[in-house]
Amino acid sequence: MILALAIILFLLYTASAWAMLRSVKNPRLEPLAWVLILSAIIGHSETIMLMMRSSARFSIGLLEAMSLLGWTLAVLACLVSIDKQNRVLGAILMLSAAVGAAMTGAGRSYAEATSVGWELTAHILLSLGAAALLFAAAVTATLLVFLDRRLRTRRLSNLPSALPPLDALEKVMFRLIAAGFGLLTLALLTGFIFVTNLFTQNLVQKTVLSIIAWLLFGVLLVGRLRFGWRGRSAVRWTLWGFGILAVAYFGVKFVLEYLFGRHWG
Repeated sequence: MILALAIILFLLYTASAWAMLRSVKNPRLEPLAWVLILSAIIGHSETIMLMMRSSARFSIGLLEAMSLLGWTLAVLACLVSIDKQNRVLGAILMLSAAVGAAMTGAGRSYAEATSVGWELTAHILLSLGAAALLFAAAVTATLLVFLDRRLRTRRLSNLPSALPPLDALEKVMFRLIAAGFGLLTLALLTGFIFVTNLFTQNLVQKTVLSIIAWLLFGVLLVGRLRFGWRGRSAVRWTLWGFGILAVAYFGVKFVLEYLFGRHWG
């Protein structure tokens, strides 16, 4: 049943990305795009709960975490797509949500089921919210690289008309970084306060890498405010920061669950 729902969600997210992107030039498709994405989010919510409770107790393994990240990206895609000039970014986030939804039906994680209190639930949700915002910032940085290369090679005629100007896209990237940095700060604080037995729960690697990513994004934001950092250097810092954060959240989790048979919430 979960596999069938995952396929339906994948198709809904993919269709919503197509409709949202096409709605830039064809406004008549906009209502369809919103119906598709909202239907996908509602269905995804129910599927996640069904998957996590399929073992009778609350469980968040690697697959559940990726599916939750996909759901968060879908919600973020809705917010981003309200502004028509950001529809390309919104469509990419919807396609990313489709991949997350596909993880819902990829089979049960190897993680053991575990009871999760509200403290750890808050920490997990904050972490995934930060990951979604900073993933969107990394996608925006990639779009900036694409636009910059086209401008430098003077291939202006090949630029997609749906993409916003370079300066506007850069502002979106820094807004996403600032919001993601705020949630990441809260996630780290809640982790230090509420997570006990740090060493016995195999959380040291995740914590250290998360702090490194937090420092990178913090330095980038300070550099932006005090020294006006922008352009290629800002893009590199963004991509490095998210890369380290992705390893912390998902790379370490994959190694622990699938190679060592261990689990953390």
